[in-house]
Amino acid sequence: MAQPKVFKGVGIVHAQRLGVADAPLRDVGDVEQLKVAHRSNSTTWKQHRRPGGGNLARLDILDGADLSVQMQEWTPENQAMVLQGKVIDLPPETVTGEAIVLQPGGLSMTEFPGATSITLTKTSDSSDIPLTAVTVSAAGVSVPADSTEITAVTPATIAYTSTQATRIEPLIEAGAEYRLVFDGLNEADSGRPCIVEVFRWKAPPAEELALIDGENPGKLLSKGEILADPAKGSAESPFYRITWL
Repeated sequence: MAQPKVFKGVGIVHAQRLGVADAPLRDVGDVEQLKVAHRSNSTTWKQHRRPGGGNLARLDILDGADLSVQMQEWTPENQAMVLQGKVIDLPPETVTGEAIVLQPGGLSMTEFPGATSITLTKTSDSSDIPLTAVTVSAAGVSVPADSTEITAVTPATIAYTSTQATRIEPLIEAGAEYRLVFDGLNEADSGRPCIVEVFRWKAPPAEELALIDGENPGKLLSKGEILADPAKGSAESPFYRITWL
């Protein structure tokens, strides 16, 4: 008796930005969900030759094909993909005389992130402010609400060296399209290889970005549409293809 053919997929998902010269077909890391959904518009003809109703014929026309990807790894490239964003590398900067305002219970952000080798100076009399009077974080310096050193709004300047960082600028790459390849295995069939290639995929920005969620770990979910590739021949799917080994 032939074994039933069932499927439980695992594997590696690759994404390639289309329209960018030499863009790699990169590994997006661990993917929790990869789902294709088909939308169709149906026209039916009712039968009228006997009681009981029912349909005589049906015509189904594809409205579209959707692909959702839920990634678990917050790499800069994955964040940019789901946020229609751009990745920018920030080199270390040496800053002198940047104006800030210190006040109890408040954070003063620095222009560049990850300040180190900090010197704080009061604007009013050019006296030094001890670093013990503030708390340093990646975003800047903050003053404790019960500070005895800084008890009122205090204009100051800060000198520092910033830390090399990566920045994501969301919502500036609205036209981005991707080619996706699932290099997968069917765990339910002794690891039989399965390759799924999506030729053109375009997604709006992620519906949400869970920066704090007490119940669930943060994941990157992107829901987009598989668009037709006009270069495909009449005997080929213009949307995607599945290859079994």
